[in-house]
Amino acid sequence: MLFSFLKQQKVLSKKRTIVKTMILALNIEEEQKNLYLEALDALDEIGLDNLYRDLTIFVEKIEIKEIHEIEEKNFSTIAWMRKKEAEEKKKEINSFSFLVNNL
Repeated sequence: MLFSFLKQQKVLSKKRTIVKTMILALNIEEEQKNLYLEALDALDEIGLDNLYRDLTIFVEKIEIKEIHEIEEKNFSTIAWMRKKEAEEKKKEINSFSFLVNNL
């Protein structure tokens, strides 16, 4: 998970590189990206650490949300399959009952 990777980083230069990469990956105008990169260069160590911590927490929340959505989707799929299987079984029983009654 990305959160685990982000949390392991301790070296300030690596943190700065990761934040720059994240900014460059944003789907925004180049002018806006350049403004963010300039602001990043202006940050001191404490500011960069705070920004990095906030980004790490943000990534963690997104990952947890995605995991919950996947779990919910899988449970609803399983429940739907069970319901479908039960309906098919009911049809089989009814068909068998129909055959037995007609014998």
